[in-house]
Amino acid sequence: MKKPLIFTIAIAVSMLLKAQNIDYEQYFGNNSLRMDVYQCGNADSSHYVFERFIFEPYFGGSKVNLIDPFNLGENRVKVIDAQTNTLIYSRGYSTLFREWQTTNEATMMERCYEESVSVPRPRNQAYIIIEKRNRNGEFEEVFSKLYDPYEIFNIFEQRYVFPVYDVMVNGTPESKVDIVILPEGYTAEEMSLFQQHCQNLANVFTQYEPFASHINDFNFRAVLAPSEESGVDNPFYHTWVRTILNAHFYTFYIDRYCTTRDYFSVKDVAANAPYDQIFILVNTNRYGGSGLYNFYSISPASNLSSSYVIVHEFGHAFAGLGDEYAETGNPLASLYNLNVEPWRPNLTTLVDFESKWADLVAPNTPIPTPDDEQYDNIVGAFEGGGYLTTGIYRPQTHCMMRDYAPFCAVCSRAIEDMIAAHSDSLVLSNPDYSLYEPSLHVYPNPASDFVDVFVGEGNCQAEIIDMNGRVVMSVSLNNTINRIAINNLPNGAYILRVNGESRKFVKQ
Repeated sequence: MKKPLIFTIAIAVSMLLKAQNIDYEQYFGNNSLRMDVYQCGNADSSHYVFERFIFEPYFGGSKVNLIDPFNLGENRVKVIDAQTNTLIYSRGYSTLFREWQTTNEATMMERCYEESVSVPRPRNQAYIIIEKRNRNGEFEEVFSKLYDPYEIFNIFEQRYVFPVYDVMVNGTPESKVDIVILPEGYTAEEMSLFQQHCQNLANVFTQYEPFASHINDFNFRAVLAPSEESGVDNPFYHTWVRTILNAHFYTFYIDRYCTTRDYFSVKDVAANAPYDQIFILVNTNRYGGSGLYNFYSISPASNLSSSYVIVHEFGHAFAGLGDEYAETGNPLASLYNLNVEPWRPNLTTLVDFESKWADLVAPNTPIPTPDDEQYDNIVGAFEGGGYLTTGIYRPQTHCMMRDYAPFCAVCSRAIEDMIAAHSDSLVLSNPDYSLYEPSLHVYPNPASDFVDVFVGEGNCQAEIIDMNGRVVMSVSLNNTINRIAINNLPNGAYILRVNGESRKFVKQ
């Protein structure tokens, strides 16, 4: 006997969420759900491959500010409750894969990069959705997976279990910015040295504003995870060291760019403590580092410039700040479309300057602002930033994100706003940004046996159209949430169309 074509899951729910009104206890448990995926592709395209769901023992984020109040990141993860079609969590982030797509190598070959998102663990079935920002600066859904809390292959096992050292703890995880510090290239015999370097890192935050004034809003914990050998990989000198996180210099052939592609190991080690931010301390005195928004920060532990590098890279990872200098030949410059506003809070193309820091500019300050002594200490729009000499503008002549000067007024405000969003006090979205939810959703994507179709109203007709434009299925949607069996459709890409709206999905 054939299964019914449409299986009704539930009925109506709100499709537009303009304010934070999610009850944490109603939807979430007190730990985290982690979704591991691979993002694979080349310079022009990419796709996601699901790997696993893992339960992490802690959730370090705010239990009040569950819907991201900022419009930052190259990617965004969303959680939608499958029973009610309610958006219950969202957070922006960036990835190393997106940066790799700007390189010449990406024009000649494909690669797969590890990607992992951690969200508060849903109590019930929920869709975990990944979005990517398109060239026009808009988020588009690119992958979704149904999480079932009763699925037997959800992983409870913790791969790495290590002791945790409290460097500086000022309160509960849900009310503070929780930084977990991971050691890279410290042997078991060097764990005391790592602890000393962790204290140095925490002390750095007490020396630079605006972190110094908010130091009581931070928790610092370190995971004592030893490596087999001391140091870090340096491909240029053919130096390869057996370390727990597999970090290396010369990422994308940039000598100072230190990163790791072993992101699953990073998350496995970080899971030993509650965290909002992951900071990797590398046991080296070589200059370099990296910082990717809500991904990780990396810094050398014992370079003479380490304190500057720590706060600079953390500015990237924590507040989404962009580099404010120009650098000829840097492939990352191609991330910026000069016809739209960059999502970075401290960079503008002047396409929509009012949405950035126009409110901090004095009335008589010209925009763009001349780069001369008269405007040295004021907020304006100075040309040069995002690795480009022209077309992108920065807020002040000097800043930590440009030349290791103190953070400018705009960067300081962005950091303070982010600190507030990690607290147990409600933070509302900027009026210029609201997380709009469309009235039509189709999950999961890719799909195999069924798709759940979420519509704004029931009693309507849906069509499934193949890539040749043929209608291969027509069904009636009786409720706002419907399940459509697609197991008899051939594998391939399809368009589902309802009331003039369309969504693409892949049957595999």
